[in-house]
Amino acid sequence: MTSRDHPNGPSGCPDGVRHRGAEGGGATGGAVPLAAPVARTPLGPPEDPDNEGVVALFSGAGETDALLRMLAPLPYDIVSGALPEGNGTPERPLLAAIVTDTVEAPLALCKQVSAHCPVALLTGNSQFEFRLAAARAGVDVLLFRPIDQTEFFNWVEHQTERQSSAPLSVLAVDDDPDLADLYAAALGEAGMEVHVAANAAAAFDQLNAGQPDLILLDVQMPEVDGIEIAKIIRQTRRFVSVPIVFVSAERDTVRQLEARRFGGDEFVSKPIDLEHLVSIVRLRAERAKLMRSIMERDGLTGLLNHGRFKERLVHELERCRRTGTEISLAMIDLDRFKQINDTHGHLTGDAVIRALSGSLGSGLRRIDIIGRYGGEEFGVIMLDTPPAAARAAIDRQRRRFGDIAFGDAGRRFYASFSAGVAGSRTHPEIDALIAAADEALYAAKRGGRNRVVAAADAEAGDAGEPEAVARPRAAAHR
Repeated sequence: MTSRDHPNGPSGCPDGVRHRGAEGGGATGGAVPLAAPVARTPLGPPEDPDNEGVVALFSGAGETDALLRMLAPLPYDIVSGALPEGNGTPERPLLAAIVTDTVEAPLALCKQVSAHCPVALLTGNSQFEFRLAAARAGVDVLLFRPIDQTEFFNWVEHQTERQSSAPLSVLAVDDDPDLADLYAAALGEAGMEVHVAANAAAAFDQLNAGQPDLILLDVQMPEVDGIEIAKIIRQTRRFVSVPIVFVSAERDTVRQLEARRFGGDEFVSKPIDLEHLVSIVRLRAERAKLMRSIMERDGLTGLLNHGRFKERLVHELERCRRTGTEISLAMIDLDRFKQINDTHGHLTGDAVIRALSGSLGSGLRRIDIIGRYGGEEFGVIMLDTPPAAARAAIDRQRRRFGDIAFGDAGRRFYASFSAGVAGSRTHPEIDALIAAADEALYAAKRGGRNRVVAAADAEAGDAGEPEAVARPRAAAHR
């Protein structure tokens, strides 16, 4: 392999394998992406308006730079600095904080920081006494050395997602409109989004329109009762993990157990203590959301896994049929990834996959749905976007990813990807849409890689213009 000095030419891999710098990057461990320096800033005004919030890092001088490089792919401002004296409020609200045991009095610092945001403590001490002291100091999670990078990323992203994501969504099903409105008002005051349905048919219309975080369901209803509704809900894999809280005046314990057996997670008796109801709903919904995230997310990247991504694609195609809107599907595949693994090792290969994940996550819109489709292949569902606009957006991400440097100073290399894009208006069924995007992806590979091809162009035999820098080809694999 020859070294590539120019950021657009091949180095380390025949096709090129390129640091998001301040916009993206890779991770440490083995041969690692070279991150641009992340400035240590005070907890003051944001420097990058595109970033989604602030994550504070408190660490000893010897490991700060390495941790900053590791955190560089995340779409947040990573700041290293002290809190205001006297435990004052930081000028910039914190999404999360990471404290290492290399700072002076780490537990005291954790206790101070925990007043402002969730805290992770990076340590090598796994003794029970230390764990207890950490819990009493307000530590939310202990991350042990050597650092598991995936666990590290997942915790940061989970904590920030909890604070920046949409409000909890609740579907309240009750044939008594006054009670339903009462529940909606109480939950709405607590910051939740509530949709009300008076019967089974209305409830399933709401479910088809969007998946709630929790279903509040009356047991005793005419025609179709709550237990029967729960049975029907649990028939669909998509709704298996959605918690159901029954509310009812039912006093028969056998009937209550039957409600739980057929899908109920909680049973709240009428008359309802509204404060208690709000607490139960929040706890159940947040816990289910966390478990669902763990089950539905890829362990390496934190993106949706293959199964959940396809479920979302089915749901969005159904929405398109109802509303007449259009989505585009992009299938993305890293170029010559096997050669990256063979030449630089699997740790570096993992870093490349994670860097592409981070680059897509921070470069695309928040409404776009990104999944790891398998191995080195990714999928992107672009909502309300025709193929031409989707192709342009993915091509911008291709060029951006091409600027990420990987490896160490002596073996620096850059990566590239190819992509195919297809639209739901031309391909309204899921199998046809995936096949069209995949065929466009193969056309991009045949055309020389490192390009984005739309399905219409692939069908016309146009794989786009070749890159300005010639790249050797490998026909053995995508």
